Amino acid sequence: MAGPTLRGLEVLVTGATGFVGSAFVRHAVREGAHVTILARASADLWRLAPVEGAYARLTGALQSLESAPLDSSRLDVVVHCAAAGVDQTFDDVDELVATNVHGTLAALKLALARRAGRFVLLGSSGEYGPGVGLTEDAPLRPTSEYGATRASATLLARAFGARRGLDVTVVRPFAVYGPHEAAYRLVPYAICQGLKGEPIRISSGAQTRDYLFVEDVADGIGRACVQPGAAGQVINLCSGRETAVRDIASMIAQRTGGRSAVAAGARGEIPGEMWRTSGDPAKARELLDWSARTSLADGLARTIDWFRREGAALRHYADVAS
Repeated sequence: MAGPTLRGLEVLVTGATGFVGSAFVRHAVREGAHVTILARASADLWRLAPVEGAYARLTGALQSLESAPLDSSRLDVVVHCAAAGVDQTFDDVDELVATNVHGTLAALKLALARRAGRFVLLGSSGEYGPGVGLTEDAPLRPTSEYGATRASATLLARAFGARRGLDVTVVRPFAVYGPHEAAYRLVPYAICQGLKGEPIRISSGAQTRDYLFVEDVADGIGRACVQPGAAGQVINLCSGRETAVRDIASMIAQRTGGRSAVAAGARGEIPGEMWRTSGDPAKARELLDWSARTSLADGLARTIDWFRREGAALRHYADVAS
Protein backbone atom coordinates (compact mmCIF):
# COMPACT_ATOMS: atom_id res chain seq x y z
CA MET A 1 0.00 0.00 0.00
CA ALA A 2 2.81 2.40 -0.74
CA GLY A 3 1.97 5.81 -2.15
CA PRO A 4 2.03 9.52 -1.34
CA THR A 5 2.57 10.39 2.31
CA LEU A 6 1.95 13.37 4.56
CA ARG A 7 5.66 14.10 4.96
CA GLY A 8 6.40 17.81 4.94
CA LEU A 9 2.77 18.89 4.52
CA GLU A 10 1.19 21.68 6.58
CA VAL A 11 -1.88 20.09 8.17
CA LEU A 12 -4.46 21.69 10.45
CA VAL A 13 -6.65 19.31 12.46
CA THR A 14 -9.87 20.22 14.23
CA GLY A 15 -11.29 17.80 16.79
CA ALA A 16 -7.71 16.74 17.42
CA THR A 17 -8.31 15.81 21.06
CA GLY A 18 -11.10 13.39 20.19
CA PHE A 19 -10.77 9.67 19.66
CA VAL A 20 -10.37 9.57 15.87
CA GLY A 21 -8.87 13.06 15.52
CA SER A 22 -6.08 12.29 17.98
CA ALA A 23 -5.34 8.99 16.23
CA PHE A 24 -4.94 10.90 12.99
CA VAL A 25 -2.65 13.48 14.64
CA ARG A 26 -0.41 10.69 15.95
CA HIS A 27 -0.39 9.10 12.48
CA ALA A 28 0.39 12.39 10.72
CA VAL A 29 3.24 13.19 13.13
CA ARG A 30 4.73 9.75 12.53
CA GLU A 31 4.56 10.37 8.77
CA GLY A 32 6.45 13.65 9.12
CA ALA A 33 3.66 16.19 8.63
CA HIS A 34 3.81 19.64 10.22
CA VAL A 35 0.68 19.41 12.33
CA THR A 36 -1.26 22.22 13.96
CA ILE A 37 -4.22 21.35 16.17
CA LEU A 38 -7.12 23.52 17.24
CA ALA A 39 -8.08 23.00 20.89
CA ARG A 40 -9.87 25.00 23.55
CA ALA A 41 -7.81 26.27 26.47
CA SER A 42 -9.62 23.77 28.70
CA ALA A 43 -9.05 20.80 26.38
CA ASP A 44 -7.68 17.58 27.85
CA LEU A 45 -4.74 16.52 25.66
CA TRP A 46 -4.32 13.06 27.19
CA ARG A 47 -4.80 11.25 23.89
CA LEU A 48 -1.96 13.28 22.36
CA ALA A 49 0.56 12.46 25.09
CA PRO A 50 2.49 10.03 22.81
CA VAL A 51 3.31 12.93 20.44
CA GLU A 52 3.57 15.76 22.97
CA GLY A 53 5.82 18.51 21.64
CA ALA A 54 5.58 17.28 18.06
CA TYR A 55 2.70 19.52 16.97
CA ALA A 56 1.73 23.19 17.16
CA ARG A 57 -1.41 24.32 18.91
CA LEU A 58 -4.01 27.00 18.25
CA THR A 59 -6.08 27.75 21.33
CA GLY A 60 -9.69 28.62 20.72
CA ALA A 61 -13.14 27.43 19.76
CA LEU A 62 -14.07 26.00 16.40
CA GLN A 63 -15.96 29.13 15.44
CA SER A 64 -12.78 31.21 15.99
CA LEU A 65 -10.98 29.49 13.12
CA GLU A 66 -11.52 32.20 10.52
CA SER A 67 -9.41 34.72 12.41
CA ALA A 68 -6.90 32.28 13.89
CA PRO A 69 -3.23 33.14 13.26
CA LEU A 70 -1.16 30.42 11.63
CA ASP A 71 2.61 30.11 11.25
CA SER A 72 2.21 29.14 7.59
CA SER A 73 0.46 31.48 5.17
CA ARG A 74 -0.85 28.46 3.28
CA LEU A 75 -2.23 25.15 4.44
CA ASP A 76 -1.83 21.99 2.43
CA VAL A 77 -4.71 20.20 4.15
CA VAL A 78 -7.43 20.95 6.68
CA VAL A 79 -8.70 17.78 8.35
CA HIS A 80 -12.00 18.54 10.03
CA CYS A 81 -12.71 15.94 12.73
CA ALA A 82 -14.59 18.12 15.23
CA ALA A 83 -18.14 16.94 15.91
CA ALA A 84 -20.70 16.86 18.70
CA GLY A 85 -23.03 14.00 19.50
CA VAL A 86 -20.89 10.91 19.01
CA ASP A 87 -22.43 9.75 22.29
CA GLN A 88 -25.81 8.45 21.10
CA THR A 89 -27.54 9.68 24.26
CA PHE A 90 -26.54 13.29 23.52
CA ASP A 91 -29.67 15.15 22.43
CA ASP A 92 -28.82 18.87 22.58
CA VAL A 93 -29.94 19.64 19.05
CA ASP A 94 -28.82 23.27 19.26
CA GLU A 95 -25.27 22.14 20.07
CA LEU A 96 -25.37 19.52 17.32
CA VAL A 97 -26.25 22.18 14.75
CA ALA A 98 -23.78 24.71 16.18
CA THR A 99 -20.83 22.31 16.08
CA ASN A 100 -21.60 19.97 13.21
CA VAL A 101 -23.01 22.51 10.76
CA HIS A 102 -21.86 26.01 11.77
CA GLY A 103 -18.51 24.65 12.94
CA THR A 104 -18.01 22.96 9.59
CA LEU A 105 -18.73 26.23 7.83
CA ALA A 106 -16.10 28.00 9.96
CA ALA A 107 -13.54 25.32 9.06
CA LEU A 108 -14.43 25.62 5.36
CA LYS A 109 -13.97 29.40 5.43
CA LEU A 110 -10.60 28.97 7.09
CA ALA A 111 -9.51 26.45 4.45
CA LEU A 112 -10.57 28.79 1.68
CA ALA A 113 -8.86 31.83 3.24
CA ARG A 114 -5.62 29.91 3.74
CA ARG A 115 -5.73 28.47 0.21
CA ALA A 116 -5.74 24.91 1.45
CA GLY A 117 -5.01 22.29 -1.18
CA ARG A 118 -7.64 19.96 0.25
CA PHE A 119 -10.36 19.94 2.90
CA VAL A 120 -10.92 16.47 4.36
CA LEU A 121 -14.19 16.14 6.25
CA LEU A 122 -14.54 13.27 8.69
CA GLY A 123 -18.11 12.15 8.16
CA SER A 124 -20.05 9.30 9.70
CA SER A 125 -21.84 6.13 8.66
CA GLY A 126 -24.76 7.60 10.62
CA GLU A 127 -25.40 9.85 7.65
CA TYR A 128 -26.80 6.84 5.78
CA GLY A 129 -29.01 5.41 8.45
CA PRO A 130 -29.32 1.62 8.60
CA GLY A 131 -28.31 -0.60 5.70
CA VAL A 132 -26.06 -3.45 4.65
CA GLY A 133 -23.23 -3.07 2.14
CA LEU A 134 -23.91 0.65 1.85
CA THR A 135 -22.21 2.36 -1.07
CA GLU A 136 -21.33 6.02 -1.18
CA ASP A 137 -24.26 6.84 -3.47
CA ALA A 138 -26.82 5.35 -1.05
CA PRO A 139 -29.59 7.77 -0.01
CA LEU A 140 -28.91 9.69 3.20
CA ARG A 141 -31.63 8.62 5.65
CA PRO A 142 -30.26 9.30 9.13
CA THR A 143 -32.33 8.12 12.10
CA SER A 144 -30.99 10.68 14.60
CA GLU A 145 -30.30 14.40 14.81
CA TYR A 146 -26.62 13.54 15.04
CA GLY A 147 -26.73 11.71 11.72
CA ALA A 148 -28.82 14.48 10.18
CA THR A 149 -26.35 17.20 11.17
CA ARG A 150 -23.42 15.12 9.91
CA ALA A 151 -25.22 14.63 6.59
CA SER A 152 -25.90 18.37 6.52
CA ALA A 153 -22.20 19.04 7.03
CA THR A 154 -21.32 16.80 4.09
CA LEU A 155 -23.84 18.47 1.79
CA LEU A 156 -22.73 21.93 2.90
CA ALA A 157 -19.03 21.17 2.50
CA ARG A 158 -19.40 19.68 -0.97
CA ALA A 159 -21.58 22.54 -2.22
CA PHE A 160 -19.26 25.14 -0.66
CA GLY A 161 -16.23 23.54 -2.25
CA ALA A 162 -17.81 23.12 -5.68
CA ARG A 163 -18.82 26.77 -5.88
CA ARG A 164 -15.51 28.14 -4.64
CA GLY A 165 -12.96 25.79 -6.11
CA LEU A 166 -12.04 24.16 -2.81
CA ASP A 167 -11.18 20.46 -3.03
CA VAL A 168 -13.49 18.79 -0.47
CA THR A 169 -13.03 15.09 0.23
CA VAL A 170 -15.33 13.26 2.66
CA VAL A 171 -14.42 10.04 4.46
CA ARG A 172 -17.13 8.13 6.31
CA PRO A 173 -15.79 5.71 8.92
CA PHE A 174 -18.13 3.07 10.26
CA ALA A 175 -17.81 1.71 13.84
CA VAL A 176 -14.33 2.71 15.04
CA TYR A 177 -12.77 1.15 18.15
CA GLY A 178 -9.33 0.95 19.73
CA PRO A 179 -7.06 2.46 22.40
CA HIS A 180 -8.13 5.87 23.79
CA GLU A 181 -11.81 5.41 22.92
CA ALA A 182 -14.26 7.17 25.26
CA ALA A 183 -15.15 5.14 28.34
CA TYR A 184 -18.92 5.08 27.66
CA ARG A 185 -18.45 3.29 24.33
CA LEU A 186 -19.07 -0.46 24.07
CA VAL A 187 -15.52 -1.75 23.57
CA PRO A 188 -13.77 0.16 26.40
CA TYR A 189 -16.73 -0.41 28.71
CA ALA A 190 -16.70 -4.16 28.04
CA ILE A 191 -12.92 -4.37 28.42
CA CYS A 192 -12.96 -2.52 31.75
CA GLN A 193 -15.74 -4.77 33.00
CA GLY A 194 -13.98 -7.88 31.73
CA LEU A 195 -10.68 -6.99 33.38
CA LYS A 196 -12.54 -6.51 36.68
CA GLY A 197 -14.53 -9.72 36.23
CA GLU A 198 -17.82 -7.84 36.41
CA PRO A 199 -20.94 -8.32 34.24
CA ILE A 200 -20.98 -6.71 30.81
CA ARG A 201 -24.47 -5.21 30.62
CA ILE A 202 -25.74 -4.49 27.13
CA SER A 203 -29.05 -4.04 25.32
CA SER A 204 -30.35 -6.96 23.28
CA GLY A 205 -27.03 -6.93 21.40
CA ALA A 206 -28.74 -7.88 18.16
CA GLN A 207 -27.54 -4.69 16.47
CA THR A 208 -24.76 -5.18 13.95
CA ARG A 209 -21.87 -2.85 13.20
CA ASP A 210 -19.00 -2.70 10.72
CA TYR A 211 -16.05 -2.48 13.14
CA LEU A 212 -12.74 -0.83 12.27
CA PHE A 213 -9.52 -0.52 14.25
CA VAL A 214 -8.71 3.14 14.85
CA GLU A 215 -5.19 3.01 13.40
CA ASP A 216 -6.59 1.72 10.11
CA VAL A 217 -9.00 4.66 10.08
CA ALA A 218 -6.18 7.14 10.75
CA ASP A 219 -4.30 5.65 7.80
CA GLY A 220 -7.40 6.00 5.61
CA ILE A 221 -7.77 9.67 6.54
CA GLY A 222 -4.11 10.23 5.75
CA ARG A 223 -4.52 8.67 2.32
CA ALA A 224 -7.59 10.83 1.69
CA CYS A 225 -5.36 13.86 2.30
CA VAL A 226 -2.88 13.01 -0.43
CA GLN A 227 -4.24 10.57 -3.00
CA PRO A 228 -5.07 12.48 -6.22
CA GLY A 229 -8.03 10.24 -7.02
CA ALA A 230 -9.74 11.14 -3.75
CA ALA A 231 -10.31 14.76 -4.78
CA GLY A 232 -13.95 15.73 -4.44
CA GLN A 233 -15.05 12.22 -3.49
CA VAL A 234 -17.08 10.67 -0.68
CA ILE A 235 -15.35 7.49 0.49
CA ASN A 236 -16.40 4.85 3.01
CA LEU A 237 -13.87 3.54 5.50
CA CYS A 238 -15.27 0.14 6.38
CA SER A 239 -14.54 -3.56 6.34
CA GLY A 240 -17.74 -4.68 4.67
CA ARG A 241 -18.43 -7.16 7.48
CA GLU A 242 -21.25 -7.11 10.06
CA THR A 243 -20.66 -8.16 13.66
CA ALA A 244 -23.37 -8.23 16.32
CA VAL A 245 -22.87 -6.15 19.46
CA ARG A 246 -23.45 -9.22 21.65
CA ASP A 247 -20.72 -11.10 19.75
CA ILE A 248 -18.26 -8.25 20.38
CA ALA A 249 -19.14 -8.31 24.07
CA SER A 250 -18.65 -12.10 24.19
CA MET A 251 -15.29 -11.90 22.41
CA ILE A 252 -14.08 -9.32 24.90
CA ALA A 253 -15.36 -11.32 27.88
CA GLN A 254 -13.41 -14.37 26.69
CA ARG A 255 -10.23 -12.41 25.96
CA THR A 256 -10.19 -10.60 29.31
CA GLY A 257 -10.16 -13.74 31.43
CA GLY A 258 -13.57 -15.30 30.94
CA ARG A 259 -14.85 -14.21 34.36
CA SER A 260 -17.49 -11.77 33.07
CA ALA A 261 -20.96 -12.76 31.95
CA VAL A 262 -22.60 -10.88 29.11
CA ALA A 263 -25.95 -9.65 30.39
CA ALA A 264 -27.91 -9.13 27.17
CA GLY A 265 -31.11 -7.16 27.70
CA ALA A 266 -29.83 -5.48 30.87
CA ARG A 267 -29.92 -2.09 29.16
CA GLY A 268 -32.67 -0.50 27.12
CA GLU A 269 -32.41 0.31 23.45
CA ILE A 270 -31.44 3.84 22.39
CA PRO A 271 -34.13 5.76 20.46
CA GLY A 272 -33.14 6.18 16.83
CA GLU A 273 -30.42 3.55 17.04
CA MET A 274 -29.52 1.82 13.78
CA TRP A 275 -29.98 -1.95 13.80
CA ARG A 276 -27.91 -3.19 10.89
CA THR A 277 -25.03 -1.26 9.36
CA SER A 278 -22.16 -2.18 7.12
CA GLY A 279 -20.46 -0.49 4.21
CA ASP A 280 -18.96 -1.32 0.85
CA PRO A 281 -15.17 -0.77 0.92
CA ALA A 282 -14.62 -1.02 -2.85
CA LYS A 283 -14.22 2.71 -3.45
CA ALA A 284 -11.58 3.06 -0.72
CA ARG A 285 -9.63 0.20 -2.28
CA GLU A 286 -9.83 1.81 -5.70
CA LEU A 287 -9.15 5.46 -4.84
CA LEU A 288 -7.06 5.24 -1.66
CA ASP A 289 -5.39 1.86 -2.08
CA TRP A 290 -6.77 1.28 1.42
CA SER A 291 -8.40 -1.61 3.18
CA ALA A 292 -9.03 -2.54 6.80
CA ARG A 293 -5.80 -4.41 7.48
CA THR A 294 -6.43 -5.22 11.15
CA SER A 295 -8.77 -8.13 11.78
CA LEU A 296 -11.36 -7.76 14.52
CA ALA A 297 -9.62 -10.42 16.61
CA ASP A 298 -6.24 -8.69 16.32
CA GLY A 299 -7.70 -5.23 16.90
CA LEU A 300 -9.49 -6.33 20.06
CA ALA A 301 -6.33 -8.08 21.28
CA ARG A 302 -4.27 -4.92 20.74
CA THR A 303 -6.91 -2.81 22.48
CA ILE A 304 -7.13 -5.15 25.46
CA ASP A 305 -3.32 -5.20 25.72
CA TRP A 306 -3.31 -1.38 25.77
CA PHE A 307 -5.86 -1.34 28.57
CA ARG A 308 -3.83 -3.85 30.55
CA ARG A 309 -0.62 -1.83 30.09
CA GLU A 310 -1.90 1.68 30.67
CA GLY A 311 -5.51 2.38 29.79
CA ALA A 312 -7.15 0.85 32.87
CA ALA A 313 -4.95 3.02 35.12
CA LEU A 314 -6.00 6.28 33.46
CA ARG A 315 -8.52 8.42 35.32
CA HIS A 316 -10.59 8.60 32.13
CA TYR A 317 -11.67 4.99 32.73
CA ALA A 318 -11.95 5.11 36.50
CA ASP A 319 -15.70 5.70 36.55
CA VAL A 320 -16.87 3.25 33.91
CA ALA A 321 -20.42 2.42 34.95
CA SER A 322 -21.08 -1.16 35.90
